Amino acid sequence: MVIEKKPAGLARGKAGAAALFILWLMVLPGCNFSLMEYYFGDLFGKGKKPDKPPQQLAYEGVQKLQKKDYGDALKAFKTLKERYPYSKYAILAELKVADAYFLKGQYAEAAVAYEEFARLHPRNEIVPYILYQIGMCHFLSFRDTDRDQEQTRVASESFKRLIQAFPNTEYALRAKKQLFECQKRLAFHEYRIGKFYFNKSVYQAA
Repeated sequence: MVIEKKPAGLARGKAGAAALFILWLMVLPGCNFSLMEYYFGDLFGKGKKPDKPPQQLAYEGVQKLQKKDYGDALKAFKTLKERYPYSKYAILAELKVADAYFLKGQYAEAAVAYEEFARLHPRNEIVPYILYQIGMCHFLSFRDTDRDQEQTRVASESFKRLIQAFPNTEYALRAKKQLFECQKRLAFHEYRIGKFYFNKSVYQAA
């Protein structure tokens, strides 16, 4: 039996190339050894961590919400949405991303997330809650009656939409109360404008 011997120079060349590749990874700016771990994780005992299952991400997100850690809750639910879009937990993640934004006071982002949920799941049983939250996002955006009341008008339309579509629900009753508050805010805003121009005309006449 004849054993073919590879030229020593060729073997040394391959070993040298591998060594240069490892050295290049080590000095690559900003790599923080992430590439080293990806390619050679088994050698260092630091193989790539397995992805968390969807039920674990859902549980962690809910726990973070209960602890009012809204930033980490958002992170968990967004990861769940991105990694497991067809999981049975995905719809929970869509809802809780919106809730986390709302509880964090990021009302514009929350409104977008709630609107997306309503668009994707128009027949879901929690749609009355979603519509109510959309109205509240706009209502809570600001409360200064001296400023433009466009957000209050949008909130008013959202509450009307809920009352018309789901009149016999708990959230329709809540929406009626909030609609009344919207109307008061709009009326007071108009009063302030009228008073300003009245005083201005009296001053100019004098």
